[in-house]
Amino acid sequence: MRIGIFGGAFNPVHNGHLHLAESYLDAVKLDKIIFVPTSVPPHKTADGLVSGEHRIKMLRLATQKNKKFEISDIEFWRDGKSYTYDTIKALQSVFPNDKFYLIVGSDQYLYFENWYKADEILRMVTLISAAREQSEYEKMLAFRDKNANLKKSVISQFDVLEISSTDIRLRVKNGESIRDLVPAAVADYIKEHGLYV
Repeated sequence: MRIGIFGGAFNPVHNGHLHLAESYLDAVKLDKIIFVPTSVPPHKTADGLVSGEHRIKMLRLATQKNKKFEISDIEFWRDGKSYTYDTIKALQSVFPNDKFYLIVGSDQYLYFENWYKADEILRMVTLISAAREQSEYEKMLAFRDKNANLKKSVISQFDVLEISSTDIRLRVKNGESIRDLVPAAVADYIKEHGLYV
């Protein structure tokens, strides 16, 4: 089975995340995608990060209509910062016979060699990323060609919905509508639980 790993804070999950995941299912012919919300991201402060329980519940609401989407709380079972390497190792122990594809943003792709245990990660998974526009696509291809350890990575090109979780949190705080940015069930959940106000 070909499994995509989609990590992130998902604070909150939004339509851009879902559109991206669906695009990868088609572009890389994945059998399923596992969304992995981070516990404590190593490169971000935890300010404004709602509990893992809330983020997982929102992810479940957002993905319930797609049978190829799964949610994993694997990062909440470890103490300290969430490193992708540790998460992949844990997922491999659960799915030992499957092939993993790690989804990363275009900005992360260009700095991937700075990740914790980057070389080991590249031996464990196929890195996949996507460009928003032609110039970025060409830049990513050139970067891949210069880095021998990225030769197996897959760079796609498709429309990315420019939606930001930061913007959504700000809209909620200002009492503005987020109905066009997140699934209706997620908007209802945020309102019902008084998140991000």
